[in-house]
Amino acid sequence: MHLGFLSAAVADIDKAARLGFDGLELQADAFGRADVAALDADAIAQARAQCRERGVTISALAYYDVAFRSAVFNAAEPAFVHDVYERVFDAAERLGVQTVASMSGFDAARDWDGNLRLFADRFGPVARRAEQRGLRLAFENWMGFGGRLPFRPVNMGGSPDTWDAWFAAVPSPAIGIEFDPSHLAWQGIDHLRALAEYRDRVYHVHAKDVELLAERRYRGGVNGNAFRFRIPGYGMIAWAPFIAALREIGYDGGVAIEHEDAVFSHDRFDEGLVRGRQVLGPLIHPV
Repeated sequence: MHLGFLSAAVADIDKAARLGFDGLELQADAFGRADVAALDADAIAQARAQCRERGVTISALAYYDVAFRSAVFNAAEPAFVHDVYERVFDAAERLGVQTVASMSGFDAARDWDGNLRLFADRFGPVARRAEQRGLRLAFENWMGFGGRLPFRPVNMGGSPDTWDAWFAAVPSPAIGIEFDPSHLAWQGIDHLRALAEYRDRVYHVHAKDVELLAERRYRGGVNGNAFRFRIPGYGMIAWAPFIAALREIGYDGGVAIEHEDAVFSHDRFDEGLVRGRQVLGPLIHPV
């Protein structure tokens, strides 16, 4: 396994090495906007060379725009989505990366069944192309909504029922999960059981912890922002059993810290990364 963190900047290849990481999950937006044009081939080549020099492995190329630019994608035809992912796949191949981390997206103007049809229309052709190119798509298990009503979801994927629906809608081995235990733990879903049951579909891993906020849960219930994300080791997840479970299922891919911890933000951001590495490093790379 490679231990890294999620980043949107090529410069973080150097940071990863300096802070003691041997991996990095890099966002495709670091090389341009795939929904507009092909990604910068020269910058991609430079990044690959930089990784070789610094001993850092890019474990996944992340493309989450289908959720975070939902207005663009929800107004577009599935053929547009196919063309965009072709550009992302081109970049992944140039980087020597097999896994493209992604979001499923969600159109709040459609009901649940309508969104499953949308998922099939969008990602059926994309999955076939990924198979042809020897690539894999890892959809993050983020449900894409929360807080006070009314809210408009931008993503689906928060539970095993949804994953089953994905795999039924697009029955392709190219489709898998970017497994983040934090999105399960706050819901009360057994993340170790889910990891074991979907072992063959776990294509990338996010390391993010979560802290339950009892007062907010009491005051606002499930719509009350009753949790906050933390650096690994500073929330409710037991990381030794989780890493042991990854070993047990034979997982040997990337584990990327997704740093969304407000306590270690701004000028303490790198401190948060180091604290996370100090928790996970001995478990992943024991000395």
